[in-house]
Amino acid sequence: MVDAVIADDSAVMRETLGKILEDGGITVVARAKDGIEAVELIERHEPDVATIDIQMPGLTGHEVIEQVMAENPIPMLVISSQTTRNADATFDALDAGAVDFLAKPSGDGSVNIWSQQDTIVNRVRAVAAADVAGMETGRVSEEQSQTISVSSEFPCDPTLVIGASTGGPRVVEQVLSELPQRAGLRVLVVQHMADHYTERFAKRLNERTAYDFRQAREGDTVGPGEGVLAKGGSHLRVTNERNGRLTVSHDNGPKRHNVRPAIDVTMETAAETVTGNLTGVILTGMGADGAAGLAAIKDAGGKAIVQDEATSRVYGMPKVAAENVDVDMVLPKDRITEGITNAFRGWSA
Repeated sequence: MVDAVIADDSAVMRETLGKILEDGGITVVARAKDGIEAVELIERHEPDVATIDIQMPGLTGHEVIEQVMAENPIPMLVISSQTTRNADATFDALDAGAVDFLAKPSGDGSVNIWSQQDTIVNRVRAVAAADVAGMETGRVSEEQSQTISVSSEFPCDPTLVIGASTGGPRVVEQVLSELPQRAGLRVLVVQHMADHYTERFAKRLNERTAYDFRQAREGDTVGPGEGVLAKGGSHLRVTNERNGRLTVSHDNGPKRHNVRPAIDVTMETAAETVTGNLTGVILTGMGADGAAGLAAIKDAGGKAIVQDEATSRVYGMPKVAAENVDVDMVLPKDRITEGITNAFRGWSA
């Protein structure tokens, strides 16, 4: 049984979310109309999970998350509006300790949100299972970003493909911020995330890493020291490799594992196309996406790395990959960049 607290200043949204969760077998133990009440109700009921709106009176969603994580940590899912301002605030909420987020539908939310019923219930259950004990919050420090020293070249046009889902954005940011620029990797990232947020996440990666990052565009090319993030709502395919640059394209075909973009699509097409050295990484997330792609990378002669259970917010995708693929390394999040650099250094030219 999963117990939940809902915090939202909209009475309609509180009522609708409550019905959606209860229809999905989740017990709503309390509903908060503002940030102050949210903190009080979370402390009183000690739920398994809380859904938090960003813009609330009393305390903002960000402030609620900071206070709860400091005093009585529980898994929290941000449900916020799709605005540029709220996109920035949502990522700040992840920095503060929220596990994951969903975008409120535009228009008549009381009607449109029912179209996301299964997604909401599944996401709340996944977030409720997340491990938040001892979780570090805040931005990756500059000192952390300088921990990798490069003493040798990285041969054969190295390509890195990273896949993540629930709990992934902070780990993706940490791993990429520690990558040595001199390695000249070509980086492809697939994070399960809606279109509105992938654009902002790509900007964050560009600002906080040594690599030139952007949201992938149709026909984009990726060269040494560059990275692209899969656009929300579209699979990212690797279609060509020429003169040290990869060409990528969007694929709006059927979802895989009920998601688009799917990690498997990017990893499988990379395995088919990339002629240089190739490494795939699966980070925290629910479901099974990425296992088939990682297997394809191994079959193509590449290396496979997965995040370990102890540091995964949700040990779903890494678990499936570790159980079904002959992975080269199972590592805590703080050592994944080290594993990546060692994997590429281990190849000869």
